[in-house]
Amino acid sequence: MPACPAPSNRRARCSTRWPSREGRQLSGPAAARRFATQRLRDRLAERGRRWALRRQGRDPARLRLSSSRIYILPTPAGMAFAVLLVTMLAGAMNYNNNLGFALGFVLAGLGIAGIYHAHGILDGLQLHCLGAEPVFAGELLRVRFLLRDEAGVDRRELFLDWPGTAPVAAGPAALASRCVELPLATQRRGWQALPALRLQTRAPLGLVRAWSWVHIDSRQLVYPRPAPAGSVQPPAAAAASSTGRRPQSRDGDSFAGLRPYRPGDTPRRIVWRRYLRGTGLVVGEDHDSETQAPPCFDWDAMAGHSDARAARLARLVIDAAAAGVHWRLRLPGSELGSAGGQRHLHHCLARLAVAGLPADEA
Repeated sequence: MPACPAPSNRRARCSTRWPSREGRQLSGPAAARRFATQRLRDRLAERGRRWALRRQGRDPARLRLSSSRIYILPTPAGMAFAVLLVTMLAGAMNYNNNLGFALGFVLAGLGIAGIYHAHGILDGLQLHCLGAEPVFAGELLRVRFLLRDEAGVDRRELFLDWPGTAPVAAGPAALASRCVELPLATQRRGWQALPALRLQTRAPLGLVRAWSWVHIDSRQLVYPRPAPAGSVQPPAAAAASSTGRRPQSRDGDSFAGLRPYRPGDTPRRIVWRRYLRGTGLVVGEDHDSETQAPPCFDWDAMAGHSDARAARLARLVIDAAAAGVHWRLRLPGSELGSAGGQRHLHHCLARLAVAGLPADEA
């Protein structure tokens, strides 16, 4: 926490600026108190999540919320309502006012009914984690959840969120099956575990907040962030394939290798210039584009640390897929054969996502 300089006089104020939850810069003692209060709330929430994890354990991808994992606390409006209710009943007792007693008991009944309904919105709700499509590091991972209601309960004002993110509404309460998409920030490549998911509601009166923590035992794959376009020089074979040109020999013939003539070879593939020089009949091995060897992108040929290598190789395979050529990928301990297309691209990106990472992260 930055220290406030000693004031030169009694009217001097601390000019330290504190970030607010909404991103605005606040200053003054009030901002410092608000920042300290927010830090205390975050610490208490973190302890609550850890306690719930120890109590409930990890959850499967498909589960049903039960009463034992639903927690309820009053909101600020609920605490003000309770203070008002106690004051009203105390006044009715002091003045022996039956109308005050009646109004106080009616309001107390409404508060108790609100607690019951808030609990019922979460109780029995079925949750199914559908996963997310892989994204590149630094992009938002959009995790999809399916909410099912087979009891016909009016589950209105239901929200889902990760810790420290804005809640996302679950949609209309009348739908028996709803799909909710939650964005999740990613920082690096590899398998990313899902944080604690919170389902909460303040319906129907807003006097209490009911919530439940779900710790889904699931991981989502994050591709390496590719290097900027044009920053990685492809191998010569890859450059020739992407431009549609074949490697040229010093004689001007289009081939990548020579072999002796065998019976059955077409005359079009014979290198006649070599024959006229007296070297015998030789055939261009890669005279046709179909027989040209695909480029090989090698992990060991890249410089830098593992993340930098993965970024460069990701750029190469993306460019090769865009050019419509086949390629091979050589990684430590494995090699992906020659292929092309989107399926091969995603297969290579998935292998690059975990290449070079420790065993517990791969």
